[in-house]
Amino acid sequence: MTEMFIENKRLDITEELSALITYAVDDIRDFEHKQSNFSKTIVLPGTSNNNALFGHIFDARVSNSYDEDSDNVSTNFNPAAAADCIIFQNRMQVFKGTIRLMEIVVDKGQVEYEVSVFGELGSLVGVIGSGKLEDLDFSAYDHLWTASNVTGSWENVTGAGYYYPLIDYGTVSVAKVDYDIRTLRPALYVREYINKIVTDAGFTWESDLLNTSRFKSLIVPNNQQRFQSRTSNIFEVGVTEPYYLFNNLGGNLSPQFLNFYDEINLGSFTGSNLNTRFTYTGADTIVGETIIEVNFDFSHEDDQGTLTLDLYKNGVFIKEIGVFQDGTNITAELSGYQLGLSTNDYIEIKGTVTNTTGNDYYVYIYTGNWKINTAAEVWTDINYGDLININDSIPRNILQKDFLSSIVKLFNLYIYEDRLNSKKLYLKPYVDFYDYNASGMVDWTYKIDRSRPLRIKPMSEINSRYYNFNFKEDNDYYNELYRKTYNETYGNYIYDSAYEFANEKTEVSIIFSPTPLVGYAGVDKIVSAIYKKNAGVEERTASNIRILQAKKITGVTSWSIKNDTNTLWTGTAYGYAGHYDDPDAPANDIHFGVPRELYFTLLSGAVNVTQFNVYWSPYMAEITDKDSKLLTCYVKLTSRDIFNLDFSKVIYADGSVWRLSKIEDWNANDPDVCKVELLKIINMFY
Repeated sequence: MTEMFIENKRLDITEELSALITYAVDDIRDFEHKQSNFSKTIVLPGTSNNNALFGHIFDARVSNSYDEDSDNVSTNFNPAAAADCIIFQNRMQVFKGTIRLMEIVVDKGQVEYEVSVFGELGSLVGVIGSGKLEDLDFSAYDHLWTASNVTGSWENVTGAGYYYPLIDYGTVSVAKVDYDIRTLRPALYVREYINKIVTDAGFTWESDLLNTSRFKSLIVPNNQQRFQSRTSNIFEVGVTEPYYLFNNLGGNLSPQFLNFYDEINLGSFTGSNLNTRFTYTGADTIVGETIIEVNFDFSHEDDQGTLTLDLYKNGVFIKEIGVFQDGTNITAELSGYQLGLSTNDYIEIKGTVTNTTGNDYYVYIYTGNWKINTAAEVWTDINYGDLININDSIPRNILQKDFLSSIVKLFNLYIYEDRLNSKKLYLKPYVDFYDYNASGMVDWTYKIDRSRPLRIKPMSEINSRYYNFNFKEDNDYYNELYRKTYNETYGNYIYDSAYEFANEKTEVSIIFSPTPLVGYAGVDKIVSAIYKKNAGVEERTASNIRILQAKKITGVTSWSIKNDTNTLWTGTAYGYAGHYDDPDAPANDIHFGVPRELYFTLLSGAVNVTQFNVYWSPYMAEITDKDSKLLTCYVKLTSRDIFNLDFSKVIYADGSVWRLSKIEDWNANDPDVCKVELLKIINMFY
């Protein structure tokens, strides 16, 4: 007996239901992609119960409301959102994931729903959807940009919070010894990203790998050209102490410009002329709402004089703020005016007094505030001591699913669901996934249907000749130098299977770009370098997303962190980040391959402990071995077998041991025999 539920509500099914479900953890033919369980199209009848559960969506006149915090069923049904689905066979759970409505067929008044179901791993990808890294909320890690917070972040590389790596972004060092605070920008740990992606999607996770000190050291550095933050309040100045604006006691009747003593937030503006003139230095043309509020006294000896306050741009009148006669605590206000500014435009507020009798007057300012806000996203340089909005340091326009996929590829991870709690995911690399203990081996010798042919295919007929493990190219100076010299990308690796009958290439590509390490003459700090050169002159540049290993390095020659000419900190340690775990004596490399050239002197260490050699080499050796085979056969699997299914268990059959790759089209309504793919194990480690 088969039962099917949507959001814990029972669906009506027919006796002829064909629920063909594929279970997979890895597909040899789809080399790059880890698999999720899924079904072929399942046809459900349009009974009154099913119509109600699908919110009568077949009726074009119906428009259901949708609340994401409520169950996605009945009047709250939304076909574009995930809905939980469970399938039982003989009271045993054989599938749990999400249901997707593909099509509604109405034929002569009869309604049918064509649906598919997907495992929770597929659900995770669906929930993430088009979400980007910057959509994740890391505001809990907002902090002040101070030298103490910078150097303090080096103390404990825990995989949580932020870390300030010393990266040479170009133009902000003193002889590559001392560095300006502007080159020390916050990075978030990779573990933080993964945890946020998974938990925000409604899942929990468990992983020995992610809890290792090595994985906890992985960071994603800031990749902006300049260290900037987003703001809508791009300019704000004020007056907090009273002062005389101007008077005619000295016979001066000429217009005067208001002087704003208090620089609250200049953003992309610079002040001059005793802060009467403010010049816009941003690269982008902006349109912002101008808000002016000035409180003042205006006194004169007769009632003939008036005070006019005007807004000027580039020395030209553009907007009157107000005209005033004598009084105390007068407030001049302007709001809602949209002011357009391009690079090097400057703005001023001018006060003009008309005094027809020539009698004495004065203008006495109590408070004043002048702001420009923009509705559009504006990036402004961050100043030392500012509050860091950590989300502004996240690489932009990176899809969460692409980020997660790249981590999966980098470590050859298997992501699979807990058998009893499908919202709990396990993340294990291939090298740790399989249980080679003989006591846990599953014997399928007598489950194979011998009435059907067994097909054994040498892996040489499936595999490619070359497997290219690729970081993404970038155009900073050292990446370009390496590529021009060796005609390949720094950190890539090509695996040659040596199959004489194959010439295809298989690409394993990730979103991260490599980051060469650089050592400078006479300097004992080894740093990642991300900048361009123009006619030999360093230029800061925006870069593609990177992944680096962090570590506090001690015992270097004393150096200083500066803010322009002011020394903020001096010490003999620095926050290292690079593709090696340690620049002096590396034990591992986050890149796939060993570089042909290093841009620093390596003192000692193992440079061949790469991501390929650690996480991919055993897998590649297995599938490209001359004795490697893929067995396709038909196996009798009951609902109990499916309920107890564990891809990490080794399968024994016909005197050999196999890894289970795929169970194809198991029929939940009529369990009998189904197609199975098994990969022969060449090396056993138990």
